[in-house]
Amino acid sequence: MPPQKNTGNKGAKRETGVSIKNRKFIQSFLDDIRKEGNVADVYVSRIMRKMGNGRVEAFFVDEKKQPRTVQAVIRGSFRGKGKRSVWIDDNAIVMIADSGIGGSAEFEVVAVVSPEQLRDLRKETEVDPRVVAFGIVDSAVLMSDIPLNDDGGFEFEAAENVEEEINIDEI
Repeated sequence: MPPQKNTGNKGAKRETGVSIKNRKFIQSFLDDIRKEGNVADVYVSRIMRKMGNGRVEAFFVDEKKQPRTVQAVIRGSFRGKGKRSVWIDDNAIVMIADSGIGGSAEFEVVAVVSPEQLRDLRKETEVDPRVVAFGIVDSAVLMSDIPLNDDGGFEFEAAENVEEEINIDEI
């Protein structure tokens, strides 16, 4: 019997087909932006929450600069065995495409964007800061027109530290 080839760390270093396809999609997207200026019906979005049954709730800003929250279907190659190499979780940056079908399958997750790819994408095109702002999950804040880098907020008055003596006999 021949020795097993995928033992040790050698098997872990291999890149899967799903991650190769994901990287090629984003690279071709960047090439199209460089040639044509923009790509229709493909948006950079943030996953707000996973809904089960291969669906997610995604937040993106459309071509009219209107913020939208939609349900998107996770493509089949990102499910099952494919999710081991390209992980989709809450607050992940993904690319969704308008499939033109309508209904609950109107949008589809077509690629997962890594931080390095996001940096390259920001160099080529304008990505809305509400989409890539880390730590903000509340959809009400994202849908508002409040700038995220504003230092304003709630101001609380400092409460005085006055200790009252408690009479145990009166209790």
